Amino acid sequence: MMSWITRKFGFTFLLLSFVRPLFSLPSSKKLKEIKLLPRSEIFFTQMENCYSLEIPDVEPGKVQIDLPELPLGTKFISSKKEEYLDEDGLRGTRISLWFTFSYSGNTRIPPLLARINGKTMYFIFEPTYVYENPALIAPLVEIEFDGMEMPKKDKKSGQRLLQLRAGEKLIFTVSIRYAIQVLDFKWKIPKDSIFTESERFEFAKGDEKITEFTTESKKIAKFQWQILKEGIYSLPEVSIGAISYSGLKKQLSLPQNIVVSVSGKKPEGQNGLEKADENVFEAAFVQPFQEDDQKEASSISREECEKLAKSIKRTFLDKAFRRHFAVFAGGEICSVPEEKIPGQSFTGGQKVKITERAEKWSFIECKEFSGWTKNDNIIEIK
Repeated sequence: MMSWITRKFGFTFLLLSFVRPLFSLPSSKKLKEIKLLPRSEIFFTQMENCYSLEIPDVEPGKVQIDLPELPLGTKFISSKKEEYLDEDGLRGTRISLWFTFSYSGNTRIPPLLARINGKTMYFIFEPTYVYENPALIAPLVEIEFDGMEMPKKDKKSGQRLLQLRAGEKLIFTVSIRYAIQVLDFKWKIPKDSIFTESERFEFAKGDEKITEFTTESKKIAKFQWQILKEGIYSLPEVSIGAISYSGLKKQLSLPQNIVVSVSGKKPEGQNGLEKADENVFEAAFVQPFQEDDQKEASSISREECEKLAKSIKRTFLDKAFRRHFAVFAGGEICSVPEEKIPGQSFTGGQKVKITERAEKWSFIECKEFSGWTKNDNIIEIK
């Protein structure tokens, strides 16, 4: 028969065999495999985004963390340490960390330092791509030419020059990005042209509505365009009414920085376009581009915009509610504050409201357009 002491120690051993696995320190190899994972599938700028770290078999009181030096534009908001149970009923510590990001793009936070039972460990943040906040993104119209690449942008004028021969058939597809629904879609036939819509896609009909954020573009329509006379042409007048992720209705047009130069000769080094019908080509007559026409189409000068900005004063309500306005001097308006993303060029002279800033960029709004532009393109009203 077992003595009382034997029974006592036997019971204690049995109890420890159940209790110890609840909070026994995992092996170093197992800990090194643990990462801080994004709690949501997509991270956005200007919003709180959460990383989560789960350490099994360790109680919260034995874990201390120390944040690393954060990258530029990344701001720590708050943290939470709590106990959790996994699917097998084993206990552990869950650490949640919330951050905000000012800039979109690939983001990687340096490793998190943690002390577990006095032992120092480093946990890696899973690399994450941060998308621009949908509430701040304006819908973007894109154009893709069949059989040829998009022309490079001229550094001085900011224009993309497309060279054609009179009568050549140019086929292009119009798409839209960062819009949840199309409300209306219409176009006009350009002068001195044969212009037809060869295909209209489902999204352009307005029945389809996007319910989740996506960076993919939606095709609107495919066009065929033949210019019959020599000269300089802007892209055809195509109007798209769409709803942005913020719920606002936007009226959009084709990019204004693409210019088509039509001549009697086929440009060297450009392939993929159909040959012009000789009868059409012979019927075409010369219509050279006049400098006077260019001056009439240009925007008001920056000096005039500066004078306009000085003539407007901020009101008492503007100062009280910290509302900021400026005069737009002309330039590109982009959907995101990044130089790699193509924008649309607009003429200057409008009074615009500044709603957001990001280093050398400002988000501006007016009746004609809204989006990000470089600070050099605006003269702030003081």
